[in-house]
Amino acid sequence: MDFTSQSHRLWGRIIRHHRIVKSETVPVEDGDIESAFLEICRRFDVQRPLQLPKHNREFEAFGRTFYAREHFTEPVDFDKLEIELILPDGVKRSGGPRTPLMDA
Repeated sequence: MDFTSQSHRLWGRIIRHHRIVKSETVPVEDGDIESAFLEICRRFDVQRPLQLPKHNREFEAFGRTFYAREHFTEPVDFDKLEIELILPDGVKRSGGPRTPLMDA
């Protein structure tokens, strides 16, 4: 997937008790997803969570992943941090077979 477009964005959500309590969207500049992720962490005032192979696989396959409390080395007051890549309008995510729910 080509991340060089200015129109790609990274969406971060803080989830507590199954509700979004904070939400931020930052642009992915020059394909630098890592910097966009660090900016989301800065805006939420949380440390960068542990990056496990599971997170990389989920992000590559689905364009999203989440970090639970146990992925942070300091205590956090939320259940999880979700990260999702937002593609420009008209760009489809490729990865795996299509299902009817993908077009719903």
